[in-house]
Formats: sequence, structure tokens, C-alpha cells
Amino acid sequence: MPSVLRITQQKRHPNRYNLFLDNDERISVTDDLLIKYQLSSGVSLSDAQLRDMKHAADIVFTREKAIELLSLRDHGSGELKVKLLQKGYDKAVIENVIASLRSRDYLNDRRFAETYAAELIRLKRLGPRKVKEKLFRRGVGADIIHRVLLDYDPEQQLENCRYHFEKKDRQLAEEDPVKRKQKLIRFLQGKGFGWNSISKIL
Repeated sequence: MPSVLRITQQKRHPNRYNLFLDNDERISVTDDLLIKYQLSSGVSLSDAQLRDMKHAADIVFTREKAIELLSLRDHGSGELKVKLLQKGYDKAVIENVIASLRSRDYLNDRRFAETYAAELIRLKRLGPRKVKEKLFRRGVGADIIHRVLLDYDPEQQLENCRYHFEKKDRQLAEEDPVKRKQKLIRFLQGKGFGWNSISKIL
């Protein structure tokens, strides 16, 4: 059984400690785990204790990082999961943490999708296809995207399409009429509008 050689406090995280073991292993734990396992120099740990302690620490560290990301801005579950995976956290632990955050309503995909879609529609004035694409890239599920887009008023779509049309049309004032129309159509499609809206504005 490995024994603890020494314990040092981490400078960047005052509530975390480094455990140096006599098997050349170093693991990070929280102050709660120090108390729970009565850790100090010379204490021996069974393989089961070591495994349980590592798992408990992983959950705490993953949750801390998830909450840190959520404190910066709201996230969808899929987006948060990808970010945590990219930072090297364990997939099974991430699933555990995400489920816990959902149960406490810290993480709510419908709320996130509605807020983000409102920003894309009112501020960036994007069409429904572009809104759908951006929500999908943020990891929002197809069913939630569908429900959110049902609230995108057709008149608002036309107004947003007209906004982009007028802005681009001024830039193309000197173009050949045929090329001008083709460029306008491609531009509006790129902003996420369908032919129904584009044809009415044209």
C-alpha cells in the first residue's frame, strides 16, 4: 500500500493539496478529502481508498471548472461537455457533474437556447437557418431548437431580412443588376433566410 510522504498546499487553489506518495505518484485532493481520510505524512492508503479519493477529487475539480465556465456566461449541456472534455476531464465524471447541475437548474438547455436565439434574432438579426446552425454548434438538441424557432415570428424574419438587404444593397449600388440580385440572394441565404422571405424582400 502506498504511503503519504508529504502534503503541500497549492498556490493557485488554496482549497487543494498535493499528495506525494512513496510510489512516485502525486495526486491532487481537496481539504475535505484531507479530513475525510485523515491524511498526513506516513499514512498508508489501500488501493480502494486511493481509487475512491481520486474519483471524489475528479468530481469536485470538474464541478468547479463547470461552475467557473457557467459564471462567465450561460452554456448548453453539449457545449459545456465539449469544453470540459477539451480541458482533459474524464467523460464519465463530466456526465455525472452535468446531471447534477441540471438537477439544480444551474444548467438548462431550453433557457440557454431561448436566450442565445433571442440575441441572434434581435441583435444580429439572423435568419432561422443561421440561428438553427449556431444553436446546433453550441450543442443544443434538435427538439429544443425546433421549439425555439417556432417562436421566431414571420414578420420579424421579414424585418431582419430587409435590414440585411438594405445594408448590402447600398454596397452593391454600382453593380450590374443581374449580378447585384444574385449577390443579394447569396448574401441573404448566408444570413440564414429562406427563399420565402428573400423573394418577398426582393
